[in-house]
Amino acid sequence: MTNKPKTAMLNSQQFKLIGKEGLGNPRSRVAQSMAYFQDALYVGVTHPRGAGPEDRARILRYDPLQGVWSTVFVSPLTAPDSRVFAQDVLRHRAPRQNSASAVPRYRGFRGMTVFQGRSDPAPALYVSTICHWGVDLLRSLDGEYFEAVPLTGLDNGCLLSFRALLGHGRKLFIAPTGAVDEQEFDHYFSGDPTVYVTDDPLNGVWQPAMEPGFGDPANRTITSLASFANQVYAATGNPERGFQLWKTNARGKPPYRWQPVLRDGAGRYNLNALAPALTVFQGALYIATGLPGLGYDSANNVGPAAAELLRVYSDDRWELVVGEPRFSPTGLKVPFAVRGPGFDDFYNSVFWCMVAHDDCLYVGTFHWEPFECVLMGQPLQGGFQLWASEDGDQWQAVAAAGFGDPFHAGVRTLLSTPIGLFMGSSQEIARRRQRQGTSRVVSGDGCAVWLGA
Repeated sequence: MTNKPKTAMLNSQQFKLIGKEGLGNPRSRVAQSMAYFQDALYVGVTHPRGAGPEDRARILRYDPLQGVWSTVFVSPLTAPDSRVFAQDVLRHRAPRQNSASAVPRYRGFRGMTVFQGRSDPAPALYVSTICHWGVDLLRSLDGEYFEAVPLTGLDNGCLLSFRALLGHGRKLFIAPTGAVDEQEFDHYFSGDPTVYVTDDPLNGVWQPAMEPGFGDPANRTITSLASFANQVYAATGNPERGFQLWKTNARGKPPYRWQPVLRDGAGRYNLNALAPALTVFQGALYIATGLPGLGYDSANNVGPAAAELLRVYSDDRWELVVGEPRFSPTGLKVPFAVRGPGFDDFYNSVFWCMVAHDDCLYVGTFHWEPFECVLMGQPLQGGFQLWASEDGDQWQAVAAAGFGDPFHAGVRTLLSTPIGLFMGSSQEIARRRQRQGTSRVVSGDGCAVWLGA
């Protein structure tokens, strides 16, 4: 009889900072997407405002053998128009208008995946953009040359981005997130609440895999996709009733037949408006929830609330892991982790990302306390947290307070690779610096990337 080796949960000392200060541009505030492609890490960075040439979004590559970063793609520039200065419905403000004669076409890169379609001679890297003139899907076979593939079958002119990209079998599934026009844009809701599918992203046609919003007009977006137990799972964003979870075997021709698994935010209603991450771990599908904004969705008047963690089994049974005890149609639900919403931290308003790595499950949080400190003129505290578990029930804080830098408010990306666990941050708070006895706000230092190994 052989003994199973003990799970190697990472600790804070095993994370090495491999990229800082926006990976070469402090205005790159969010390490928003990651993929491991041809033995290298690819990171797509986002600029929240994107109002000038200095805000050109980039795709960067990290060579783990050499420990060197290189830029492989830079957003093209385009002439500014009214869409550049559309108002953010969540922040209730528009980017400052300036005299720039050109602005970036892409403010960021929201999703990445490696997939081989019917016309791809080898696995290709697919990257979704954040674009005020309609989302593009970029493709690269070598990690050097990127081109936008045709989005035949999609009316993408008012779609801000694709957040979820999922390869399932020989099909690629994508889901638009956000909408934009000349007056305003929405990062999370609006747009087209439909999952699309094709087996040939390069030359094929994108077909709807479902009816919009699963027939519910309150489902205003699809936030995440996952492959579990030979099914495709899709989670919705619903600021009226709370997220929903649906599944399909994706057989036959689209649109497919879907079955509901969870409704009404798993009984917490719109305090669980979003389910931004789905991850398979030890025979269950884990669901991370949350609210957009700083703990409060001001655009839809929802909250404040902290995030929950749930899990679903292939027979549709579900359990509360971290969150608020409540009665449900199947009985009383209490958190297995014996921890309340946000891992008992009110400021953890959303669990942005999760990943299974070396038989452990990791969850990264967005912690909005630093923003409150800035607004109140108080000393800065808080910052992202990284939690981990070997069994899904007992949890430990691997990192807190942004690894000692509260300006890093969120863990935006987690990626498991053969060489370790990569983690990327969101840093959207301006720093205050002292100069000749006065305090002034300057640009933040940008996002960072760590490698845990």
